[in-house]
Amino acid sequence: MLTDDPGTPGDGVWEINFAYLDERNELERLRSFPHVDIAYGLGDHIQLKYETGWVYARPSGGDDVRSGPDNSLLGLKWRFLDQEKGGLNMSVYPQLEVENSSGSVARGIVEAGPNLFLPVEIGYSFGKIEFIGELGYQYLRTQADEWVIGLLAAIDASESLELMAEVHRTSERVLNGGDVVLNVGLRTPLSSKIRLLASVGTGLTNKPETPSFIAYLGIQLMVGGR
Repeated sequence: MLTDDPGTPGDGVWEINFAYLDERNELERLRSFPHVDIAYGLGDHIQLKYETGWVYARPSGGDDVRSGPDNSLLGLKWRFLDQEKGGLNMSVYPQLEVENSSGSVARGIVEAGPNLFLPVEIGYSFGKIEFIGELGYQYLRTQADEWVIGLLAAIDASESLELMAEVHRTSERVLNGGDVVLNVGLRTPLSSKIRLLASVGTGLTNKPETPSFIAYLGIQLMVGGR
């Protein structure tokens, strides 16, 4: 899902995601495979993150496919509020996107960096339902800076299936305009340490450069810990 939650993996736990990503608009189609997202729990309230992938870019209606390494995304999440009984959690999650020395920016495969994202996440759970909100500001090198707002709801449909739905918006102004994406997804365990993650979504804003379709299919491995 596009909206991050305030949770962290846990002390000494590696959370490793291998995935296929697909995003399309009227101008081009972007795919990332393999897409790798690695998180590590430094204590019970800190998460370190590294994310990158191999990107394939193709103009809409064309056959010219360009490919190369994605930028690297580095993140540090601090869950500063953890109310296990009350069900309320909050975190800050600064993330820095930097270019890899691969020529992907020059060939128009990825956006130029560095780019900085400064969000706050809040989650509240009661029973089988959890509500998550994220609000952040993104400093972009070659585009206008923007606000990012995400609202996500997750429900335990059964002991082995979690269903999710979200509304995610990016805009230059915090309360109006921008691009809106509606996304639905699921998470289900394949074993005690492996989960299947999947989501699909569509853009609600009719602009050539905004997403009209997004999809994610991945495997999550949980390694280490006590």
